[in-house]
Amino acid sequence: MRILQTHVDYIEYEPIRKEIDSAESVEMRKYRVTDALVLFTSVEKGDDGPTAVRAMGEIKEFLGKIKCNKVLIYPFAHLSRDLAKPRDALEVLNAMEKRAKELGLEVSRSPFGWNKAME
Repeated sequence: MRILQTHVDYIEYEPIRKEIDSAESVEMRKYRVTDALVLFTSVEKGDDGPTAVRAMGEIKEFLGKIKCNKVLIYPFAHLSRDLAKPRDALEVLNAMEKRAKELGLEVSRSPFGWNKAME
């Protein structure tokens, strides 16, 4: 798993078009998240639920240091050349989201399988 973390005042994104047939259903509108740690995430072959749990534990620790409690999990395939299959990647992203909630984080996730415009 590769994660690029960016602490933002805000991020806006809007789904533009499906990248894969199995893309998640999404409302076609602009989304805005404020004061959050954005987790640009590429799920790689071999990543699984325990990988997601470990990653979120490390992220929770980092969030304490920057005094932030909000994350946006943003699927971002461009960080890796060894991507997991879409179904496997979505399972890992869902596991990340579930673990973040269990850790008491405020969590959002941008839709998987979409090309998005971002500001």
